[in-house]
Amino acid sequence: MSDAPADSEGSGAARDVAADHLSAFLAPRQGRWWARALRSVATIAVGLLTFDLEAGPSATDLVVIRRDTGRPVIRRSAGTLREAGELLTRAREELASSTVEEFLTRWRER
Repeated sequence: MSDAPADSEGSGAARDVAADHLSAFLAPRQGRWWARALRSVATIAVGLLTFDLEAGPSATDLVVIRRDTGRPVIRRSAGTLREAGELLTRAREELASSTVEEFLTRWRER
């Protein structure tokens, strides 16, 4: 995927940010139906045992797609429910403030 190079500071032109080309959202983990069901049961069990309903194995992935094709460019575990929300917020903030190349370089290393 190519993107326009970022303009030098002070040129007055708008910067081509990643959010213009990519979109981030949370999606259910991929896998067979029984694996998803087992994760759901484990999440409920851990929540009941720890009195923390946001604890337990990850049931969601952070997915970043190309806006033009809908093709995923990043898919990774989003962690617990609490972590998933924070991860999505951070990804969207970085999409709004960096170029496509900068965003993909940082998020593919994580």
